[in-house]
Amino acid sequence: MTQLAAFLARLISLYSFFIWIRIILSWFNPYPRQGSFTWYFAMIVDPYLNLFRSRKFIVGHFDFSPLLAVGVLSVAQSLLNLFSVFGTMRLSWAVQMMLSAFWTYALQIFLMILIIMLIIRTVGAFTHSPGLSRMGMVTENIIRKVQELFFPHRIVRETTLCLIATAIAVLAYFALRYVIQLLIILAARIPF
Repeated sequence: MTQLAAFLARLISLYSFFIWIRIILSWFNPYPRQGSFTWYFAMIVDPYLNLFRSRKFIVGHFDFSPLLAVGVLSVAQSLLNLFSVFGTMRLSWAVQMMLSAFWTYALQIFLMILIIMLIIRTVGAFTHSPGLSRMGMVTENIIRKVQELFFPHRIVRETTLCLIATAIAVLAYFALRYVIQLLIILAARIPF
């Protein structure tokens, strides 16, 4: 049984690799022609990716559904690897893997993209560059929330709001990383 788990883990690893290739190819050729190299990867990978496609996972121009799909495969692969080594499965391991995958494939990537967008927006505010200072609805909403929370009855410069929003996003990144690490440590204490 452990050998089957190891084989399935390697198979999932290969399939995950195909998903990454499909993601990268979709940047250059989102609608492949039948018979093309990209089309064959789409035939292999897209049925699985379609299970996760939803408007809920699109933020601005970014579609996070492939990351969720890879995250689910990563959890399954990790659990199969653990079973292949130890010959048993524990709830604590499953919870740890899910928390780790949630951080790696969802929160961390989203927060890093958000921080980069806020940094670009801040540079645009300081340089008065209209192209850089408009980074989409996500940053607009965050900056508006900063205005409402911290300065509800005052007019504040955009540069100040951008700096505060960026600082909050960086603090949220480190705070959530700490919370996830703490939850992983607590999950390790589950007795079964």
